[in-house]
Amino acid sequence: MANAEREVPSVWLLGVASGLSPFGMAIVVPALGSVSERFSADFLSVQFLVSAYLLGLSIAQPACGFLCDRYGRRPIMLVGFLVFVAASLLCAVAPTLELLIAARFVQAAGVSVGTVASRAILRDTRSADKVAEGMSYIAATMGLAPVVAPIAGGVLDSATGYAWIFVFSAAMGLLVLVNMLMHLSETLPQGTPQPRWRDWLVSYGELLRSKKFVGSTLVFGFVQGTFFSFMAIGAAHFATAFGYSSSRFGTIWGLMALAYVLGAWIGARTTRAYGTRRVVSVSVLLAVAGGAVLALLNVLGESSPTTILLPLGFLMTLSGSITPGAMAGAIQAHPVIAGTASGLSSAIGLLVGGLFTILAGAVYTGAFGPIALLILGTCLATAASWWLAEQEPLSAPMPQK
Repeated sequence: MANAEREVPSVWLLGVASGLSPFGMAIVVPALGSVSERFSADFLSVQFLVSAYLLGLSIAQPACGFLCDRYGRRPIMLVGFLVFVAASLLCAVAPTLELLIAARFVQAAGVSVGTVASRAILRDTRSADKVAEGMSYIAATMGLAPVVAPIAGGVLDSATGYAWIFVFSAAMGLLVLVNMLMHLSETLPQGTPQPRWRDWLVSYGELLRSKKFVGSTLVFGFVQGTFFSFMAIGAAHFATAFGYSSSRFGTIWGLMALAYVLGAWIGARTTRAYGTRRVVSVSVLLAVAGGAVLALLNVLGESSPTTILLPLGFLMTLSGSITPGAMAGAIQAHPVIAGTASGLSSAIGLLVGGLFTILAGAVYTGAFGPIALLILGTCLATAASWWLAEQEPLSAPMPQK
């Protein structure tokens, strides 16, 4: 099939397909207490519903990327979402906590294809700046998921019980699946060499030797680290230091996510006018400045909700404008293995970002100063990673429109 921009499915369909991954993770959080009661399990055991989901994402994404390069984007997308629907229904009827946790792992493995294949589809069919612009809209949709999902999960759990959370997830997955059946064409360019199974590690070696891939992937990971550093201790700190209730902090969390969405929207508009390289470069420099202000205010001055939230909101907005360019850069230099690049980049980015939840817990002493310094560290690491990515020019030809 000839590649043409008009054949790309709606970027909002790709966005929903990608956003269903964080949506599926976050929607269950309000129901963890109900699950604990249902299975008479301690809360630590129930937390594996989140951990198993993250593990499923991180393990499946590289495999999904390779499969997308070998068999095409469309069939792997369809199979992945079919798996997600089936696993969601299994979650709804699981008679034991152990089976529910296992089904959550499979659920995540299935939906992980949405993020991986959507990025590869954009790379197949769009020019460099159009890829980043499309990524911005996908990032905006993904940014909304953590805001909407806990609300939906809380309503469903209160009204009908936790099982209906998974029925609703299955319905969402089925809706996306039907739309892809109707509107998603194969976008893998004709004549693209089909990688063999033994080429998988060879492709990884090629990617990990690429400054463009490694640098862009680390930008993605460290930008997420800013988000994860605050997420790990935010609720506890605002409760103990400022007396904020969980519902009040939930509002703050939602505003941070909306700031990210705003940044993604701004990134899309400015990329169209100024190009990906300039937008990301300026955003990275501003992020370093924002991280420095956050650290100065909270280390040298007296920490308060204002000194934390204003700089942090600024950083979240910049994260929204940086992330699409980073995701695009990771897959643009190697078009023949765009799916493999997308999967490996997503997995590494998730791992790097997730490490900051551990680091935040390790350095947090009850004061926000150490967390502010950790966030400044993520900003500096983002800048260094972007510098590394810029050392390798984008020389691979883009699809002809």
